[in-house]
Amino acid sequence: MIATLAFGDPVADGRGRRLRSPRFVPRSTLPLGAACVVANGLREQLSRQLACELDVELIEPAVPGPAERRTLLDRATIVRVRGRLCDAFVIVRPADGRRLAALAFGETERSERDALSGIERATLDRIVTGLVPLCNTLCGTLGPVTRETVERAACDLATYFEVRTTGASRIAVGFGLTTDPAEAVSDPLALDDIGAIELEGRVEVGSGVLGVPAFSRIAVGATLALETELGTPGTLRFGDVAFARVTCGVANGRNAAVFDA
Repeated sequence: MIATLAFGDPVADGRGRRLRSPRFVPRSTLPLGAACVVANGLREQLSRQLACELDVELIEPAVPGPAERRTLLDRATIVRVRGRLCDAFVIVRPADGRRLAALAFGETERSERDALSGIERATLDRIVTGLVPLCNTLCGTLGPVTRETVERAACDLATYFEVRTTGASRIAVGFGLTTDPAEAVSDPLALDDIGAIELEGRVEVGSGVLGVPAFSRIAVGATLALETELGTPGTLRFGDVAFARVTCGVANGRNAAVFDA
């Protein structure tokens, strides 16, 4: 987990201004690419299970606080899967569970007043269980899968992101981890890693300034007066980087440069 700069809600300061106070907030180090793999997998899995084409959008990983965790998990169906790296959660809140059950039976919506029947509950559990293999991307090799209580999940949840379907039937499925991944630090490059790369160098032996009118009159045979004095050391450049000062000459019938500094 790392911290990033954010700004709070605008607050009146008593002088007719509304200011947003800066603050540092935790940000998840879960790679966005890993969450995208899960989102694509969910789209394909739900499309097969529900026999309909779905598009999804990703709500990027975040580190929710205690109050946010309680809101996200309130009365949700939660499956916990043990992983090699950490544990993962698949989270479906009640309204989203009703929509999933409705779509499974060819409907578009279910009333909040109607509880799920036994068959609908079993169907929802099967749909949620079918999403468990997607957690392999998040926590490595998967182990036992169990139902989890809201209270325990709220204590253990460290990182959370959501995948939402778009269109008429909007469904949100949450994924959580019990630990935020450690920030990856790459090994430093060694000389052997870049040994096959070739750099194009050039020696600059003179320079000057030319006005636009004079530039427009340049023709074959024109003489340009440079500001660099005769005999001044040249500059060895690689790209736009001045690498060293050199003395220019000839060696074995070829132009050559000797390093000065």
